[in-house]
Amino acid sequence: MAHTLHQEKQLLRAYALETLGFDLFGVAPAEPLTGVRHLARWLALGFHGEMAYMARTAALRGDPRALLPGAQSVVCVACAYHDPPDPPLRPGYARVARYARRRDYHKVMRKKLLQLGRYLREILPEAHFKVVVDSGPLLEKELAQRAGLGWIGKNTCLINRHCGSELLLGELITTVPLPSDPPETDHCGSCTACLAACPTQALRKPYQLDARRCISYLTIEHKSAFDSQHPLQLAGYIFGCDLCQTCCPWNRHATPTVNPHLATRPHLGDLSLKVLTSLDAQGWEALGQGTPLRRLTFQRLRRNLRALDRPRGQE
Repeated sequence: MAHTLHQEKQLLRAYALETLGFDLFGVAPAEPLTGVRHLARWLALGFHGEMAYMARTAALRGDPRALLPGAQSVVCVACAYHDPPDPPLRPGYARVARYARRRDYHKVMRKKLLQLGRYLREILPEAHFKVVVDSGPLLEKELAQRAGLGWIGKNTCLINRHCGSELLLGELITTVPLPSDPPETDHCGSCTACLAACPTQALRKPYQLDARRCISYLTIEHKSAFDSQHPLQLAGYIFGCDLCQTCCPWNRHATPTVNPHLATRPHLGDLSLKVLTSLDAQGWEALGQGTPLRRLTFQRLRRNLRALDRPRGQE
């Protein structure tokens, strides 16, 4: 049986990489995850800010079997979006995070993972599966590290030695006991470039992100108005942030690789503040249609634009 499952895993790997176009593939056992203890400490410190769903779903995140009873393995995949480096931001322009300059990866990856699950069922009819992409309650980065896709870096992102950290992750939880891949080890060494690059000191220490200070959280997840307690140095971003990734040596030395199913949309590069401030709600919806930008309501866009105008010294 084990030999057969090894062969079936190789078929699944080939289908995922060659037919569906995923960039990375690995398998981890569906076992309890040690990161749940780190998550509990993180929540106790209040570092999740307004993301109350993180606390509500904490018990589910630490064990894939909570999402699929009888699960025995987790297929982990990733798509790369590693464009060439951005030039310095010009005056009069704003920036959106690099992952958002393309189709909404949730839909793209979910569709492909469903295809992968159906293929698994073709070769192993007894298989049951569940698809998870980002928003599902699962510690996906720890699973990806266990599956050998990379390691969780000091910036709390998954880093792959060849692709860097500009990766979008997805999982296929299954009741089939597929052979596991060797887990990846940490290769950050003594580097602290990500901590130094964050203008709001959101990385309190290596491997610990205070979301309440994170530009990505502030521009997207934080729903209420900004006040004097918020570190409103948004570094020119109106949606997300890339600073703790673009400074990483593993990204600087990685070959630019953008998954063709998530091709970059050039018009979502640097955006004119003049154009952005002239948009109405319909114009903003049209600009972000089909991309992750649709998560940002027009009201929060206006709030973020006002924050960019905030004079220095009032952060």
